[in-house]
Amino acid sequence: MSIIYINPYRFAAAGPTDPDFANVSLLLHGDGTNGSTTIIDSSSAARSATIIGDTQISTAQSKFGGSSIAFDGTGDALTFPDSDDFYLPSDFTIETFLYANSWPSTVYLFGQYQTADFAPVLGYFANGNPGILASSNNSSAFLLVTSSGTSLATGAWHHVAWVRSGNRWSIYVNGTERLIAASNSGTPYNSTGAFRIGNLITTNNFPFNGYIDEFRITKGVARYTANFAPPTAPFPDA
Repeated sequence: MSIIYINPYRFAAAGPTDPDFANVSLLLHGDGTNGSTTIIDSSSAARSATIIGDTQISTAQSKFGGSSIAFDGTGDALTFPDSDDFYLPSDFTIETFLYANSWPSTVYLFGQYQTADFAPVLGYFANGNPGILASSNNSSAFLLVTSSGTSLATGAWHHVAWVRSGNRWSIYVNGTERLIAASNSGTPYNSTGAFRIGNLITTNNFPFNGYIDEFRITKGVARYTANFAPPTAPFPDA
């Protein structure tokens, strides 16, 4: 009788996968060695980041994996070249884990600015409360709302998601919906600027001071349409 050897590793359970991975425009894990200025995009586009200021990988704080992307609040940012993948005319999800060292009165966290202030979709914080601005013309906002509730505590990790589902615009903090701007059918314009994380274009104003561990843009998909349990592992790479 022959003996058949079965390699147990061959049938090891695969890691989690993302059914919407094909729609992911940008995926930053913040992995790397302390002080590194190599910021890897793990989306299928594998975009190259331009470092502004002292933005770098840091092991001082992390949500997953032992490191994150550090912004020191004095001009730090990341930019990525214009792409149609950043054009968000309908459903989308932009989400991140972040750890703030401080909350000044205004922080511009992300946006594909063409000129200052009026990105097509701008994620910001007002005294630690997340908000969203959307513009259809690069000169005015058809949506400008800040979430209510307690401001995000400094010195702690939070999952924040900005979501559009049809005409419903929402912001979720740690899985709980904090903002509903229903029945707004406006369409953000198609910017030709770079997508920026960390502060306002050209002036480096309204900077974020803290850490980002996991940042993901999903175009065309509203991942969250009701309260949910925040992710407990890094966003999948496939």
